[in-house]
Amino acid sequence: MTDATPTPRPAGIQLRGSDSGVDFELSMDRSEMLPGQLATGTVRLTFQHAIVFRGIVASLTATEQWQWKRTTHGANGETTTQTVTERHELQRLPVMLEGPGSHGAGDKREFRLELPIPPLGPATFEATVSRLTWRLEVKLDVPGFDPSIETDVVVLQPMGLLKAGVIDVGEFALWPSADAAADGASASIAIDPVPLCIGGHFGGRLSITTAKTRVQEVRLELRANVEATVSSGLKEEITLWTGRVAGEGEIGGIDTSMPFEGVLAAAWVPTIRLPHGRSDATFHVILAKAWARDTHLVRDIAICSTTEL
Repeated sequence: MTDATPTPRPAGIQLRGSDSGVDFELSMDRSEMLPGQLATGTVRLTFQHAIVFRGIVASLTATEQWQWKRTTHGANGETTTQTVTERHELQRLPVMLEGPGSHGAGDKREFRLELPIPPLGPATFEATVSRLTWRLEVKLDVPGFDPSIETDVVVLQPMGLLKAGVIDVGEFALWPSADAAADGASASIAIDPVPLCIGGHFGGRLSITTAKTRVQEVRLELRANVEATVSSGLKEEITLWTGRVAGEGEIGGIDTSMPFEGVLAAAWVPTIRLPHGRSDATFHVILAKAWARDTHLVRDIAICSTTEL
């Protein structure tokens, strides 16, 4: 199990670069794009020398990555296992900025970018065993070489897609309160808001019913459960938040009600369904015990990456 690290969330993109005699200045109004809307910005080109091109194109590309284990058997009976990483371009969305033509040394051109984001994404997702990345590229189609500038962008997972049922989630993932039971203990786990949002504040209340039990602590964990949905696909569990509502002592005998609050890690691991991967999330109430197996009371949750839609 790995801990998530926060992801910076800048408002826009400012990027400069030079490639094969062309200077680029790329400016995007925002770095986090909303499905069903336009990604907007500006690109400026300065030509260091005369150039003839077949076109100037801006494109958004979505690439999926997933991992699985390959097992091979040698002639001497030895077994070898290796992790295989595969990639596949899911979508390429080009927009022609200028058709065939030419420019002389010192010429400057400026283009307004308006690139459509598909209504269903898919959203940016950044785990190890499953990943979906979006990349913005502006290039000139030139025989022999293609001067270009490119950068990663983020496509968001809207709250509305989860609530509308477009993406299937756990049975009780969108319920404000859900029950859980294990090892003779039970709990009612209330969370607000639902779904939770990446980098957002949340709160809730935990009500535990159990016989008197001595614990080291009552710990809370919010986990993303990621898997590559292929034969021999790998799985990964990412901890997005950890809290504690009780320390060492005795609990139980009567209903125990405790509030909690926290901030979800700003990591791009929303609830998602991809052609070769998926991610769901769970909230764990852990009764940690010194000389016995810890009790896990678990409920489903869902995670979006924006509440704008």
